[in-house]
Amino acid sequence: MTKILRYVIRGVSYGAVAYLLLIAFHVTSDTVSPKIVVSLFLASGAIGVLSLIFDSDHEEVAWPLAFTIHLVGTAAVILLLMVYNNWSVGLSFWIDFVLVYIVIWVTVMLNQRLRVSQINQALKQRAKHKS
Repeated sequence: MTKILRYVIRGVSYGAVAYLLLIAFHVTSDTVSPKIVVSLFLASGAIGVLSLIFDSDHEEVAWPLAFTIHLVGTAAVILLLMVYNNWSVGLSFWIDFVLVYIVIWVTVMLNQRLRVSQINQALKQRAKHKS
């Protein structure tokens, strides 16, 4: 599977879970149409592709700049999603956006730490069995 496709799938996964949580906590309407589903998948996939900027292939981009690009790009994609679906964009939207962004960011970071820890543990076991 190509790297871009993996990032799209990861983005769609996070986007779908985030949207379902927003419905569960009554932040957004529970009326879901095919238009909303398709636009959410496209927007989430685009945000996943934006996450490529954090990939090791882009080490020449300083982390603060990469973070800013991702945050602004994500906000732009979500604003387009909001306008396309005729959803209101007010102060509560921005508060929700920041909270969701932080929750997803923390989730991604914890997931990466867990994966790195598992890889390091496997490497230790492999080295232990070789010696």
